[in-house]
Amino acid sequence: MGKYYVPMTALTPGDRVREALSEAEKRVVNVRYMGTRALELLHLMDQIADGLEQLKAAGTDVRAEETRFETVQLQLQSRKRLFVSRVRPALEEERRLVQPGAERWWWYLDVAVAEERRRRLRRALITAGVVLAVLAVLWVVYDRFIAPPPNVRQAFQRSSDGEALVEAGDLEGALAQFQQAAALDPTDADHLVWVGVVYQQLGQPDKAEEAFRAARALLNSDLELLMSRGMKYLRVGNIEAAEADAEQAIAQNPRSGWAYTLRSGVAAAKGDYVTAIDALDTAAELANQAGDTQLEAYARTQRAMLIQLQAAQPLPTATP
Repeated sequence: MGKYYVPMTALTPGDRVREALSEAEKRVVNVRYMGTRALELLHLMDQIADGLEQLKAAGTDVRAEETRFETVQLQLQSRKRLFVSRVRPALEEERRLVQPGAERWWWYLDVAVAEERRRRLRRALITAGVVLAVLAVLWVVYDRFIAPPPNVRQAFQRSSDGEALVEAGDLEGALAQFQQAAALDPTDADHLVWVGVVYQQLGQPDKAEEAFRAARALLNSDLELLMSRGMKYLRVGNIEAAEADAEQAIAQNPRSGWAYTLRSGVAAAKGDYVTAIDALDTAAELANQAGDTQLEAYARTQRAMLIQLQAAQPLPTATP
């Protein structure tokens, strides 16, 4: 056991558990003022967990003590960022000494805090990408239609509803919305690409291919279809299909910076930030050569966000 072991003086096993619980209840609400001594709380929790297991094995009714222990755990969870700020890096050193199992989650609060930060940055990255995509769509709609007719506005609303259902996991409901959008505005390939992607996710590849062919007939190039479809596959979590579209887009259009942004999105979704950043560097270089300032700005902005996300990844734990 590590250097923060707190000796107990109670006589019976039950008394020892209750004494440890009382001490833990005091310490968990005073983490802010304890500095590295807050680590003593983790040893108390180990003693409580071990004691409860022994009492239960002996047939003792420990429901009241278990409820108290659950409350302490909830309080520590709610204060984990504060706790970690007080004990790092002493926590890593003490963990190497104790070598707790994964079930003793309180010894890994620093890992949990780092993971939460990484998830927040990832959500920010995805949100930024979605916002930029929405802005691009809005610009195209305005540029093409200025004052879209009612059927186009209705189709846009149906498509927006479909995307919301995709995010909620209701693919069948989303499919109905995208089909209505395609019927309302048969000139917009985006609705048909969504129909195809959702059909693919629902295990109906023949209908998916039919929708993709119809969408391609409305587009100027295979690249447009691959980019649109690949981004939507990322939205539904089909990374393998998105990667196939990205690599095909690059193979067919090696000078297209936009194709490399799709490769970057796939790599980021897989957690491969080195490849994702490298793809954005290529996209920015190609955009600069082509004079595409919009793409170059997008690639550099995304690159900066990926670097932050990469930095937030927890470092591998050294083997003692």
